[in-house]
Amino acid sequence: MYDARQIANWFVRRAKQDGKTLTIMQLLKLVYISHGWHLEITKAPLIANKVEAWKYGPVIPDVYNSFRKQGINATGEVTAVGSAVSDSNAALLEQIYNIYGSMSARQLSDLTHEPNGPWDQATKRWGYFAPIPDDLIRPHYEQKRERAFRAAANVTT
Repeated sequence: MYDARQIANWFVRRAKQDGKTLTIMQLLKLVYISHGWHLEITKAPLIANKVEAWKYGPVIPDVYNSFRKQGINATGEVTAVGSAVSDSNAALLEQIYNIYGSMSARQLSDLTHEPNGPWDQATKRWGYFAPIPDDLIRPHYEQKRERAFRAAANVTT
């Protein structure tokens, strides 16, 4: 598992390669989505940090608090502890970036507000600022994968 700030820093560096700057909201959603897909693929968490259900969706408070000093945009990396992101995890992050990296903060926020999704369930059960446990996140991404497989099967038949 990684410090979520390491994953956020990876996205900051990756966006800079494309001459882009991510907003803090985009960054938060990209880290969260990466964590969700990692849970679905490996059945293990990508990040060790807690995820909470804030008004505008899932937030990793450690990431938010570290980057918010930069303003609306994540203009540079922040301090993070732990080992470097492995090649296999970097490959996953690259896929996430290629799929979701060009989406606006609003589009990413909408994706994380799906009815009966982890954020929706957590806010309905426990209110804003409640934790969103991995046992809510993982099944959501497993269902997303299953829906994608079914949709692909319907297209090819």
